[in-house]
Amino acid sequence: MKKILAPIVCLLLVAGCGKSTKEIDLSTDSAESADFSSADLQRITDGMINSIQLSAKEIDNSTGEHVYAGLWRKEGYITGEPGGQKLVMLLAKELKNNTDEHINTRLILEKMRTRMVNEGLAEFVDDQAFDLALEQLSLQASDLYDDTKAAQIGRFVGAKYILRGTISNIRKREGRENSNYQNVTMDIFETETLLIKWTDEVEFKRVTKKGIFR
Repeated sequence: MKKILAPIVCLLLVAGCGKSTKEIDLSTDSAESADFSSADLQRITDGMINSIQLSAKEIDNSTGEHVYAGLWRKEGYITGEPGGQKLVMLLAKELKNNTDEHINTRLILEKMRTRMVNEGLAEFVDDQAFDLALEQLSLQASDLYDDTKAAQIGRFVGAKYILRGTISNIRKREGRENSNYQNVTMDIFETETLLIKWTDEVEFKRVTKKGIFR
């Protein structure tokens, strides 16, 4: 009997040590703990973009239709109209992280930038490409390039607005329970006046409980 069981045990051990990989659908991904997760990243991005879109619209009482208002109307930007001017923005270096976790907060800003550009809400100045652009302009100003085909110096577009924010949390541990309240506040402010033109927050709370035998 022992001779029969030994090979079976060995096979089970080998199978248990094997590596497995599973593809996760991000659209249905859910948090597995109270800590910050990819699900939170998607929730924050969706919440903020929806808020920006709604803040750009108001109801025209005469027609009952949505029209672009406030900051957006001031810039003369109306979706679908030829020559409509888009907002020119700059991302903050990162969201200010006031949590007890290490979070890549720049990723949140970049996801929002991607959505806003692709959905025609704004144009962004690439803050991280500044040094590369200066290097290329300096190279093109040399004798290596044809002057008539070289990029012109002094054509950089300045950002009129800056998108920034803060992420904070309150964590509480009691016995086997771990609760984590998270709040993300973001705003768009005008660089010339420092006036806040849009602001909103996304907040959520999760509680996880450890198993008795963990």
